[in-house]
Amino acid sequence: MTAATMQTVPPDPTGAATPTEFAHRLKALMAARRRSLDSVARRSRDAGTPISRATVHNLISAAGGVPRRDTLVGFLRGCGVPPREQIRWLTKFDEVYPDGRRGRAASPARSCPA
Repeated sequence: MTAATMQTVPPDPTGAATPTEFAHRLKALMAARRRSLDSVARRSRDAGTPISRATVHNLISAAGGVPRRDTLVGFLRGCGVPPREQIRWLTKFDEVYPDGRRGRAASPARSCPA
């Protein structure tokens, strides 16, 4: 993403329809809050919802598969987003990653021994 593109992406979840668009908005949020990968990771840990620097990178680049909802909460807290504003992000997350795609581990099918 170029600097010009970054300026056109709002630091707001509204309008994101795909994981990539959502990730771009997360990156814009991080830039608007003047946070680095390291500072988001550190602040998320301080807020009691630790995520790693690599996880922050995966969130803002739509890499690493489907994120977990609690990972997004850690990111938002790491960016200093107040709880009321977090609700908008979590609602959009639920739209972008519909049920069954939120990183929940499916229970493995077990076969009964014969």
